[in-house]
Amino acid sequence: MLHLSTEAIILQTTDYAEWDRIVSVYTKDFGKIRGIAKGAKRSRKRFGSALEPFTHNELFFVEKETQGLVRFERCHIINMFTEMAQDLRKVIYGSYFLELVNTMTPEREKNSEIFSLLLFFINLLKEDDFREGMMRIFELRLFSLLGYQPQFLNCTTCGHEFSIKEKYRFSVKRGGIVCSKCLNKHPNLLPLSNGTIRIFQQAQNLALLKINRIFFSPSANEEGKMIFGKFLEYHIGRKPKSLDLLDQLG
Repeated sequence: MLHLSTEAIILQTTDYAEWDRIVSVYTKDFGKIRGIAKGAKRSRKRFGSALEPFTHNELFFVEKETQGLVRFERCHIINMFTEMAQDLRKVIYGSYFLELVNTMTPEREKNSEIFSLLLFFINLLKEDDFREGMMRIFELRLFSLLGYQPQFLNCTTCGHEFSIKEKYRFSVKRGGIVCSKCLNKHPNLLPLSNGTIRIFQQAQNLALLKINRIFFSPSANEEGKMIFGKFLEYHIGRKPKSLDLLDQLG
């Protein structure tokens, strides 16, 4: 039996049995883990509000070799992001970040960069100037960290480097752009303007602290939303529930 601690962000909490909760978290040191919080619905003393989604905690837990679920012992809240509760749209944006990480990451695979990315964007939601285009940057960075990095620098068929004089479309199956010379080799390609491609090229490598310099025009944001939406469905087999909520908001 191991007694462990780590920083963690609460991804999802589900009631279990009469007094317990099953909690999915993304941790700095262990990747995604799932655990049971015994008596969490009955006693506020040990967990309080620490198991609410988005909460950034120092998490103390026990791991047994024979069990899939760890046992959460207690949490020390670092940040609760209560400011987000006042803005429904930001709550849904944040829920989308949590859903992607919870759905796309494997359990027990440490990736401190994913933890830092998620924490950075949850903090970013507190800013008044948060823009929907920043969701595209989160998607792009997460895909890259998971090994699904979309290719915007070269044609995914012939390998020729991107040229502003060329016309391109996006292949979900190939995971990147296809130049006009290769279009007839692939069905079901999605429209994508060169301006949007240039934005994604910039967004792939720019330091996170500088991403407020990137501006998506309404058309670029719609193109990005469409291709990444299809890209997600291809890899996880469904449309994320949070995107349905955003569509309902309009």
